[in-house]
Amino acid sequence: MKGLSFVLATSFLLMTTSCIHPDETDEPVFDKNVKHILFFSDDSDYRQEAPYYDAIIELKKEFPNEINNMKVFSEPGAKKYFEDFNVEKSPAIMVIYNDEVMVSVDGRVSKEQIVKPVTQVLEPE
Repeated sequence: MKGLSFVLATSFLLMTTSCIHPDETDEPVFDKNVKHILFFSDDSDYRQEAPYYDAIIELKKEFPNEINNMKVFSEPGAKKYFEDFNVEKSPAIMVIYNDEVMVSVDGRVSKEQIVKPVTQVLEPE
């Protein structure tokens, strides 16, 4: 009876571990040939983010595909990406292209201070 329990337990472990794909991660994947918008949100102070939300709404009118594909990182999970993307604090918004930060805006800013530089880098060349 102990042998049967051992065989069943071992079979169960082998079946469940074979279902795990080691290549799957929670890390975002970015196509180097596409401009990506990243938004780092600070859940503790929504009022500070109001200009960012207004800017995103305005940018969506001109760049709907880019905004629909925007990656949003919320605190506290966003902290691990701060160093990767050289973000000092949130809220922050940036555009990356070819593994390079094209524009980055963070902290307390106006809607115009967000829209203008982001529009400049998102416009077709």
